[in-house]
Amino acid sequence: MTGLSTDTVDIAILGGGAAGALVARHLLALRDLRLALVEPRGVAGRGAAYSTARPEHLLNVNAARMSAFQDVPDDFLAFLAARRGVAPADLAGVFAQRRDYGAYLEDRVAAVVDQAALDLRTTSAVDLQANGRGYAIGLADGGMLTARAVVLALGNLPAALPVPVRDAGPDAVVEAWDYEAIAAIDPADDVAIVGAGLSMVDTLLTLQANGHRGRIVAMSRHGLMPLSHAPGTQPQPGGVEALLPLGVRARMRLLRQWAAGAQAEGGRWQDALERLRPHVQTLWQAWSAGEQRRFLRHAVRLWDIHRHRIAPEVGDRIAAMRADGRFRLHAGRLEAIGSTPDGRLRIDWHPRGGTRGAQMTVDRIVNATGTEKRVDRAGGSLLPALLAQGLARPGPHGIGLDTSPAGQVLGADGAPVAGLWTLGALRTGTLWESVAMPELRGQAARLAEAALAGLEASH
Repeated sequence: MTGLSTDTVDIAILGGGAAGALVARHLLALRDLRLALVEPRGVAGRGAAYSTARPEHLLNVNAARMSAFQDVPDDFLAFLAARRGVAPADLAGVFAQRRDYGAYLEDRVAAVVDQAALDLRTTSAVDLQANGRGYAIGLADGGMLTARAVVLALGNLPAALPVPVRDAGPDAVVEAWDYEAIAAIDPADDVAIVGAGLSMVDTLLTLQANGHRGRIVAMSRHGLMPLSHAPGTQPQPGGVEALLPLGVRARMRLLRQWAAGAQAEGGRWQDALERLRPHVQTLWQAWSAGEQRRFLRHAVRLWDIHRHRIAPEVGDRIAAMRADGRFRLHAGRLEAIGSTPDGRLRIDWHPRGGTRGAQMTVDRIVNATGTEKRVDRAGGSLLPALLAQGLARPGPHGIGLDTSPAGQVLGADGAPVAGLWTLGALRTGTLWESVAMPELRGQAARLAEAALAGLEASH
């Protein structure tokens, strides 16, 4: 899907993971356009999440719920069934490999893309400047693009370690998303994973698949990791109207009551969480800014581990590793990382609730701190350039970018910026839940229509 290279396009989509690829597909299904898709991996649809080739990396949602298209709810299920040569009904509850989902997205985008109309650039955007005709985009490979409109589909922004690493070699720290580097860790090494979320889970699974023999520890401030899905979970009946006027504490109390009620009726606590699933954005936006801040201070980690669950078989594997001592999870605050005289790494940390600091010595550190939500802390040059020019401003609580309901970026003055759009992770501050496929597929379809309307209105 390389298409004909041109330096002037109608719309440039910066980022070609799931979000950007779906926007491209919807745009090209609506009208013949000159599109550029800027994606450093050179493949549309996979992004960081679905570019893994590791068979142990599974989706966190079952196959029946992972269609990329709202109007074809069984689309991924049909693709997976054809790929495996079985009936779709046999796979509805399966947590498929993420590499299979990447192949699905790549296939579905390629199916409708006119190769002469899409210019796939294997690079990344490093600068964006408004001009009288739209935007001039500087690329990491030294090239330039001019576009009448731009879609920021940057995905999750990687977070840095909370402390610097002193006097250590360049290979001392491995990023959790660098799947090949994780797979290359010596099985005899002692490994410390900083972070306890989904990236930690990926790292653990790969180390286990490689027959890791060394000590594995993970550390996070709360010492909480994602919980597991339960087979056969069904959304608890009823709406969420009762939650809307409640603050954080009262909502948590009522949710616990709903979970207890589900269990009393022979269900699972997960049923109560699934009841909320279609309404999370509404629930978030019903809170005042103060109540949202209270949630971010006191409840966000509990929400994350219950809401963003892992496949049951993955949960079982990790539980077995903890039970036999191959893996330990600590709660505490990282204070310093430095090298030892024998070339290893010393970690100074403070156990949660403890009165004294502690140390551990390891061979490798994996940065699994997850995503950086605050754009003013994001790496790279693109987002800082947008903020410096007033073409964008941070979203609520500094999370992501501020946007209109349609996904148009708001400038420093709070007004929509003509021809500048975003979706996915950069809308987290506004929408909260914004990165799972049900959110992405809806945003991509709506953004494509809105961006096209804006393009036509600018003629």
